Amino acid sequence: MTKTSIPGVHIDVHIIQTLPLSGLNLDADGNPKSVVIGGVQRARLSPQAQKRAARLHLENVLPEEAAVRTRRLIHTVSDLLIAQKWPKAVAEHAAVDVFVAASAGTMALGSTSDSEDEESNSKDPLATAALIYTPATTAGKLAAVAATHRDAYEAAVAAGKSLPKPKAKGGKSKGKAAKPEDATIADPKELAGLLASANGSIALLGRTLMEIGGAERDSSVQVASAFTTHEAVVEVDFFVAVDDYAAASEGVPDVGQMGDSQQTAGTFYRYTTINLPSLLQDIDNDTDLARRLCEAFIDGFIHTLPATGQTNSAAWTLPDLVHITVRSDRPVNLSTAFDKPIRTQYDGHVGPSIAALATYAHSIEKITANRGVVHAVHAHTATDELRGLGKRIDNYTDLVRKALDAAFGTTA
Repeated sequence: MTKTSIPGVHIDVHIIQTLPLSGLNLDADGNPKSVVIGGVQRARLSPQAQKRAARLHLENVLPEEAAVRTRRLIHTVSDLLIAQKWPKAVAEHAAVDVFVAASAGTMALGSTSDSEDEESNSKDPLATAALIYTPATTAGKLAAVAATHRDAYEAAVAAGKSLPKPKAKGGKSKGKAAKPEDATIADPKELAGLLASANGSIALLGRTLMEIGGAERDSSVQVASAFTTHEAVVEVDFFVAVDDYAAASEGVPDVGQMGDSQQTAGTFYRYTTINLPSLLQDIDNDTDLARRLCEAFIDGFIHTLPATGQTNSAAWTLPDLVHITVRSDRPVNLSTAFDKPIRTQYDGHVGPSIAALATYAHSIEKITANRGVVHAVHAHTATDELRGLGKRIDNYTDLVRKALDAAFGTTA
């Protein structure tokens, strides 16, 4: 790949995609998430649900950039040591010790709430109070450090020494130094910065981890809530589960369980944007890595959906339209194209939704004199070229690659 310049600042991805009856993103009450736009209720998919599916795809394509979001990092370190024939008690002691050393004792363990009740705070003493988003290699690195102190950990467990503790509940030290009995066997200086380290996945998607100094990362990706371009109706799906043994017995009612679930269907507008300068800053201006991350994420955003609820819906559709714009100024969300809900009788929503997006994009193109647009392309399931969405490309793979060529100023 030949590098020239980086003309692109933002890469905008717009998608029109239809989902059959399904419940891929539910609220706390088990209902499909919704939003009122243009005076009518629309079904929606949260940014988090879409982003997780795309992240897992990215990390499958680029396993060296994989990261994990977990409260069970200490458990994982312990399991790695147990796999090396460590006694469980010693492995757990070592895992806690290296974690407390790596976090400088600033992250609370064993609690998911602010309750002062000891019983509620001791459900899992090895779990971190906050989710940690860290490179997938972190657990192995912590285990490797623990292995260098195995004799010391075995002696500590044999002597009945208690596990090292964070400085204070919730990660606040309140200005107090750790007590001698809480000092770790592992040297915090040796592990300094490990939990704050990041890889490509974290640089792209960002990280909120206030408990660890220097761990915060602004996301280079923004994902909007997807919503239906038209009014959406929630359907109640009543179901009966048959008891097979009862069904085989004469005179025995065969209804084993009854219930219902709520689902919806519709044509969705989906949107994400990538900030290239932000991404490059977080990966030391490695344009090759930036391109690979962008390609894997956009490919994942196009080809993945939330996995929740798929067992009873198999809603694995593909987009009917993908439109990508490379911009030199700022992102432009085209959701206003659907402020007025699409209304049809028998023609479906896909065609009119694509037409509405193209019409609105063209109007924005005219009123701004195409300001900031470096490159615009689209691909869709029909054969016509859509005015306002740039050049038509035959398939999604070439679409992404041509957009990235324009964004990075490269040629294959």
